[in-house]
Amino acid sequence: MEFDEYIIDLNADCTCGCMDGNRFHNIYRFPNDRGASVVSSPKNDAKNPGGYRVMLIRFDSPAPEHMWTLDQGNPFGKAVIDCKDWDTVLGYLRRLYSMPSPQE
Repeated sequence: MEFDEYIIDLNADCTCGCMDGNRFHNIYRFPNDRGASVVSSPKNDAKNPGGYRVMLIRFDSPAPEHMWTLDQGNPFGKAVIDCKDWDTVLGYLRRLYSMPSPQE
């Protein structure tokens, strides 16, 4: 799938229950130190069944540490975005991938 090579495995011991059932929780880190935490069918969002939650993040440390913070200064406005379908998620991932590094 597109961007699979940018998934970093921080969820091996995830205790939040985000991967229960058919859910997944992927964290993407792009070469520009931007990324996103993407959860399918967020458990605490009854208004978005079958949808996705995208949390925009910026990485503050070099790999492999992967220390990150919520990217409040992103050009999209909100740092947490609910999406109804995967194509919308991909649109955000593509835009994040093509942006300059937050340090620039």
